[in-house]
Amino acid sequence: MPQALVISPEMRTPSKSGMNLLGKSIAIVYQLGDSEKENNFCAGISDGFASRLEDDYFNGEQEVATFTVKADPRADYTCRDSLVSLVMQTGKDVVFLVGKPSFAAPEAGEPARVIGSGRSADSSHVSVVKLPFNICFYVYDSMGEDRVRGFEASKEMKPQVYCREDASPSEIISNFWNGVDEPSYLAGWQAAESFVSSWKTEHFQLVYYDTFDSSWDNPTRDALSFSWKDAIDGWMNLLDTNNPEKKACACYNIALGCFMMGQPALALEWLDRSDSETPISLSKELRTKIKEYTGK
Repeated sequence: MPQALVISPEMRTPSKSGMNLLGKSIAIVYQLGDSEKENNFCAGISDGFASRLEDDYFNGEQEVATFTVKADPRADYTCRDSLVSLVMQTGKDVVFLVGKPSFAAPEAGEPARVIGSGRSADSSHVSVVKLPFNICFYVYDSMGEDRVRGFEASKEMKPQVYCREDASPSEIISNFWNGVDEPSYLAGWQAAESFVSSWKTEHFQLVYYDTFDSSWDNPTRDALSFSWKDAIDGWMNLLDTNNPEKKACACYNIALGCFMMGQPALALEWLDRSDSETPISLSKELRTKIKEYTGK
């Protein structure tokens, strides 16, 4: 008789924004204007944003492409056609457009001596510069909803700027802008928080037969240790049987393994094969979970 074993893996789910970017190519596009300060700021924002997405979706590999576009004051980036054009130009599935930022007046704090740094007199003190800013991100997923989504970020950067003891506020702020790439990179990294994956514990059931040999034991142990490729290989060896129930259960387990490996379409194909042998009750439940995961 078949038995059901429960496994409880941590599953990747859509981001806080509701978007699921897994398996999609991504581009970040920022606008170039007449202000070098603004351009450097947007470059840093874009790099930080891209790095956060790469860490989450691409295991840290540099897979998120960054592009620039000439700022057009007449353009309406809430319009679908504007973002579809960028999808076509970049060749990516998903495009994030970094909007033009707006800044409040920066404030430089009083220089404080750096203790025991051994720094030169020109950088023996540090001032905290406060710069509130507001920026919008527009995103279009050509494989998802056919609409542009907008997200707004309001932050305050507070980087430390090395300076002399008698440095004036204007000099400190000028030095801040000269090194704006680092704090803006951090701001971009933080802004991407809404788009990285969420995780939650899910519960699934796999089928096991208690036999005299180890034919079902080995793939079951592999599955319980989340070695899904090895488990699938083991279940594939169980398909050469004249018992339709055992074959259906092996197909179901393979479908579960495919889903765990991020292949929901292939998982559905194996569920179809399982149902064609003999319907089992767990198949419907797994189909429902796949639908919840893919949104299809």
